[in-house]
Amino acid sequence: MVNPLKTSRNITETPDGDHRISGLKRRWLLNVALLLLIGALTWAMIHRSGQEKNASATPLTTLSTTAISQIRIDRPEQPAITLDKTSEVWRLTAPLPARVNRFNIESLLRTLSAPAETRIPAVTGELAKFGLDKPQSRLWFDNEAIAFGAMHPLTNQVYVLYKNEVVLIPAHYLAIAAYPYTNFIASRLFEEDRKLVALRLPGFSLTLKDGVWHRQPTDQTLTSDQINDFVASWQNASALRVDRYSGGDEIGKIALTSLRDNKEVKLHLGILAYKPEFILLRQDENLQYHFTEQTGVRLLNLKPD
Repeated sequence: MVNPLKTSRNITETPDGDHRISGLKRRWLLNVALLLLIGALTWAMIHRSGQEKNASATPLTTLSTTAISQIRIDRPEQPAITLDKTSEVWRLTAPLPARVNRFNIESLLRTLSAPAETRIPAVTGELAKFGLDKPQSRLWFDNEAIAFGAMHPLTNQVYVLYKNEVVLIPAHYLAIAAYPYTNFIASRLFEEDRKLVALRLPGFSLTLKDGVWHRQPTDQTLTSDQINDFVASWQNASALRVDRYSGGDEIGKIALTSLRDNKEVKLHLGILAYKPEFILLRQDENLQYHFTEQTGVRLLNLKPD
C-alpha cells in the first residue's frame, strides 16, 4: 500500500529542487553575461586607446612617394643597394642590375609615412644612447636620409634619426631597411609582358601555332588543357629566391622563344641543378633562380594526369 505521506513529501520536494536548479542556471548565465560585458568593455577601451594613440601620431616625413626617383640603402660592411625609377618603372641598379620586387619597393616607400609618436631634438653627444651614432641602416630617398638606431627597451619601436630629430616608429620598418639586395629582385622567371610561344625542353618541344600548342614528338594521351596548364606553369614560374650567378657549370639547357613588344626574342636557360633545388640560370640577366626540386620535376615533365 502506498504511503500517502511519503508520496506527498516527494511531490512537495520536487518543485523545490527545480527551483534550486533554475537558480543555479540563472546565476551561471548571469556570470557568463558579466564576463562577456567585461570583455567587451576591455576591448572597447583597448581599441579606443589604440585609435587615440594612432591619432596622436604624425607621418615621419612629408615626402611624397610618387616624387621619389631613387632609393639607396647603406649598411655597415655591406655593398650599397640602389634602386632607380625611370618612367615610373623601378629597377635595381646596384650591386647588380635586375628587375625588382615591386611589393618590397612599396614597403620601403611606406617608411616615409611611418607613424611617429615621439620626436625629440637630436643632440650630437647623445645619439649613442639611441644607437644612432653608428646606425644599423640608412635609407636615402633622393637626398634625404633616415638612419635606424636601437630598439626601444620597452616598446616594439625603433629609434630613427630624421632631419635633426630622434623619432620613434614601429620596429617592422627596421626589418625592411635590413633586407639583403636579393629581396629586391623580382622572383618571377619571366617579365609579365613577355609571352612564351615556343619551348624546347630535354626530350620534347612545344610550339604555339594559330593559338594552339603542339608537342613534338606528339603524345595522343595528352589533352590541350594539360598542355596549356604546363605552359602556364612556365609562364608564371616564380622562384623561392634569386641571386647573382655563382659561376657553376650548366648540366642542361632549355631554349625558349617569346614575344615582347611585338618582337620575337629567343631566350636560353641553363640548368645548374636538379636537386636538392632546381636551379635555372637566365643567361641574359646573369641571375640564377632557385625552385624546389618538386617544381623542377613539374616544369620538365609533361605527362597525362
